Amino acid sequence: MNARMVLLYGQSLLLSGVAASLAESPGLQVARATTWAAAGRLLAGQAPDVLIFDLTDVSESQILPLLFANPGLLLIGMDPECNQAILVSGQPIRAYTTEDLVQLMQRHDPDKAERG
Repeated sequence: MNARMVLLYGQSLLLSGVAASLAESPGLQVARATTWAAAGRLLAGQAPDVLIFDLTDVSESQILPLLFANPGLLLIGMDPECNQAILVSGQPIRAYTTEDLVQLMQRHDPDKAERG
């Protein structure tokens, strides 16, 4: 099975913890970007399967174009105030552990998203 590429964007302590936890998960390759420009370069060059970001670090004007340009990219916003992971589609899930995030990523089928 090929490793799934996960890109984390932001500088928060929350994302640092998520990155450290996901790095220990088999089948995942984790990359970090602390600037939007660096995230754009990684998105273009490495084509990650998942983008995880702190909701306090981004705006709709940054994230929504990614959704349309990369329909197979799973976008997960982390909300530290509500202890939730929010899919950009608006579907919230409870994210108590790294395993919750791994299960969410495993359920996501990028091929299905591309077929729409």
